[in-house]
Amino acid sequence: MIIENVGTKVYMDFKLDDIVLGRVVLQLYDDLAPLSTKNFMNLCQGISIDGQYYSYKNSFIDKVIKNFIIQGGDLNGNISTIYESNTTKSIPGENLTDDFNEPFKLCLANNGNINENGSQYFITTFPQPHLNGKNSIIGHVLHGKSILREIEKVSTNKENTPVSKIEIIDCGTWKDGMDVPIFNASYNSIGGDIYEEYPDDDSHINHNSSESVYNAANIIKTSGTLLLKKNNPKEAFLKYKKCLRYVLEFIPDQDQEPQWYEKYLELKKKLYLNLALVCLQLKEYNKTVDYSSYLLDMNNILKQDKAKALYRRGIAYIELKKYKQAIMDLKAAQTLIPNDESIANNIQKVEQLQEQVKQSEKAKYAKFFG
Repeated sequence: MIIENVGTKVYMDFKLDDIVLGRVVLQLYDDLAPLSTKNFMNLCQGISIDGQYYSYKNSFIDKVIKNFIIQGGDLNGNISTIYESNTTKSIPGENLTDDFNEPFKLCLANNGNINENGSQYFITTFPQPHLNGKNSIIGHVLHGKSILREIEKVSTNKENTPVSKIEIIDCGTWKDGMDVPIFNASYNSIGGDIYEEYPDDDSHINHNSSESVYNAANIIKTSGTLLLKKNNPKEAFLKYKKCLRYVLEFIPDQDQEPQWYEKYLELKKKLYLNLALVCLQLKEYNKTVDYSSYLLDMNNILKQDKAKALYRRGIAYIELKKYKQAIMDLKAAQTLIPNDESIANNIQKVEQLQEQVKQSEKAKYAKFFG
């Protein structure tokens, strides 16, 4: 069921332990669930009743079940704010004929009685048709799905309680044109990237077509490259990571679609090389080593690409003060491209650094035996 609704929008800003993740924007179904949405909006804005302040701000996500739900809103009880001073009076079930055939529905949690609702809510992360008619559906996620996917990945205990602290650090009413700060994704549409951060959440691609996903992945990669050319390696990194997610999740079977398999494989090689480059620019040297190594572990790499990966890994090793590994990689790169001046200069640099370490150690031991 597709619901066209221009009702209230609210936002929640999430923090995972000490890391700010960003903003989730929710579209509320004011006309279909007026009591429930009023209560939810009250708690997003914050409300005082009989001298007591109630708000989702500084509340926590208390249940996470992968491919099912993310749940919060336990404000020391299942609070209702719409009956004046009676905060324990339940809100009746609303919009119970809507279905759970799509993810990212905003719903109210209950104890099994559809007419006992309050502040506790959950957001679905996967279709849940078995919940049809059992919970009030009061809205859906408009922006920030990648934030919820990040939350969905946290470790939990046997009661499905997150081991990490997931806090709503701010919330309120959201109006069109307001910011949607998100720190684990880039929503820059440069190059035509209109795709969701996670391919399973995207409605633009044909999930059954290798060609459709491949074309989308190439657009995302192009977007990253354009950002890199604009001297924005941080967002370029996020774009390349997003593209890699599309490739890894949809790479076709080698026997069934050999041609598309090869195209995906070549794209993956380019992404590893690009990720190594942007991580080097971002001074994420361990990640540079990782992505370079992923490429070097693959078969049938072009000589030029192998040399680039060895060079980038070698430079990262220099910064990590792993001079032995650095000189091995740089000399291997030099074997492939003998006349490259940058490789030669960095080999000389590493040899000088190694000599400095050697002399420093000699001086240190001389103090004991001199």
